Amino acid sequence: MFLAGCSATVIGVPLRQQSTRLQQVLPTPDQVAQAVGNPLVPTGPEITGSIALLPNGIRDTNDVTPLDCLGAATPLMRAVYEQGEVRDVALRDFSGYGKGLTVSSVHTGVVRFASNADAARMFSTFMTRWTACDNITVNVNVTPTSALEWTVTDVRQVGGILSSVVLSGETGDQPAFPTEHAVGLAGDCIVDVDVAVTDEVPARRVATTRAIDLVGLIVENIRRSR
Repeated sequence: MFLAGCSATVIGVPLRQQSTRLQQVLPTPDQVAQAVGNPLVPTGPEITGSIALLPNGIRDTNDVTPLDCLGAATPLMRAVYEQGEVRDVALRDFSGYGKGLTVSSVHTGVVRFASNADAARMFSTFMTRWTACDNITVNVNVTPTSALEWTVTDVRQVGGILSSVVLSGETGDQPAFPTEHAVGLAGDCIVDVDVAVTDEVPARRVATTRAIDLVGLIVENIRRSR
């Protein structure tokens, strides 16, 4: 039984055992391939542990502006999730490169909080911030003389899943590369997924519901495992 991840904490169960159970709700390679439309290879096994697993290189307004839009623009940043009481994290990434692939990478993660209420508060914050960030360009300082630009677009909520499309890499003769980003709430967990759409053919470089579908799958895995 799924005793610890995304449900009430079980007294006496060590943190590592909770994390091990949490990783079981992450998607398989076959599930990812079905959702995104082409095969991808896991970059490694599921990784589980504390909030220290989340990327921490972008933390404040020296790194990114506007800071409140960081969570809408890119997934699973520590500076975003540390605003809640995180208990466990489970992560798995998938990638693939080659001619004919529409999607080149997928990041999947589940963040478990101290309680259902804490997770719900964080998800409510996400809804407010993402909506305010719709059509906002997020600037990320890479070096003192260069920056990345991520434009948050198409923020919406469908079936309890919050999503956005983040555009980057636009040039004068090429459309931007869309990255689908979605989050969902399941008890004391937030599911966070992004899908990079990088097809070399511009007509196929289109955002759909891939990230939303993967979030829905993981949320359902959590519910079934209780």
